[in-house]
Amino acid sequence: MVKSTWIKIALGAVFVLLNVTLFMQSKHFVLEVLLAQTATNKSLSTNVTQDTSIDHSSLDRMFDQSNSVVTNEKPSLRKPIVNPHDFKYLIQPNVTCANEEVTLVICVPIAYNNYEGRSVIRKTWGSYAYNTSNKARLVFFIGNLPPESGKSAAFTQRNITEESLQYGDILQEDYVDSYRNLSIKSVSILQWVNMFCSTTKFVLKADDDMYINIPFLVNVLHEYSSDKSRPKAYVIGSLQVNAHPNRDSNSKWYTPTSMFPGNTYPNYMSGTAYAMTGIAASLLYQTSLRVPIFWLEDIYITGLCAKTASVQLYDNGNFSYGKRAVSGCSFKSNISGHRYTHQEILQIHKDLCDPNLKC
Repeated sequence: MVKSTWIKIALGAVFVLLNVTLFMQSKHFVLEVLLAQTATNKSLSTNVTQDTSIDHSSLDRMFDQSNSVVTNEKPSLRKPIVNPHDFKYLIQPNVTCANEEVTLVICVPIAYNNYEGRSVIRKTWGSYAYNTSNKARLVFFIGNLPPESGKSAAFTQRNITEESLQYGDILQEDYVDSYRNLSIKSVSILQWVNMFCSTTKFVLKADDDMYINIPFLVNVLHEYSSDKSRPKAYVIGSLQVNAHPNRDSNSKWYTPTSMFPGNTYPNYMSGTAYAMTGIAASLLYQTSLRVPIFWLEDIYITGLCAKTASVQLYDNGNFSYGKRAVSGCSFKSNISGHRYTHQEILQIHKDLCDPNLKC
């Protein structure tokens, strides 16, 4: 009788343990299915119809439910989602970080029809990603054609698709590609990194009219990361302090009080180019879902979202939103310069790669 009782107790304990295990696994089952489908869908750089593209809002909710450790660590991530980035992928890049060590993901927001700009970057500073020993990735981020594209839309989209098939480095989502939607494009960058390259050490966001000395940047980033006193989530760039909203209705950057009632923006990085840790990219993405969108992307991502997420900003004088001289010597010990033509970018890169360069 006693032996029978102990057998029943043992069987009961096994039953309870089995059910607990199955329950814990089921919490993550849907997430695993979604991620597996994602990996399958992105195997080639092809057009993706809206019917087969990823439901970002569902995935965000799954991350929200399954990533309780991160949420508990950051009170800001316990807030409800108010800005779901639920646009559909039209084209996905043939780029992956899965099962690979990646040091840097180079992310370039660029106009959908700037074919030459993408070509120049591939030939110059973006070519750093083509050397496998550098452990880097290059992705261009574009939106959908505006409604006014009219009859030329199909022709333009076909050209983009052909370019994507050739290079495999374009991510296109179905928000309208416009200056007013640059914040959406930057969230697109953070989301893609979070979903497909979350293990990267660093992320660079740089505009298409920049020249970036990538090897020098990587060295600087490694110096920052070797300082164990620094937090794990930070952004480096050209820090903007005590900037005020532009209240001139004739200005390109006009921001009425209805959009930003305060008199001073939080400190932020110039959006021309900034770099961050992979951990910062993840925090900023999750935070962007919970902070109402603001149309100036640098202020939104590195100002409002970074402040909310307590992501540290570090000013680095090697970044510049001004135009340095068009020469390799200007960049030998610098990271970035701004407002360059395609020909100037080619010239700077040619100079900088010259082994006989003397400054």
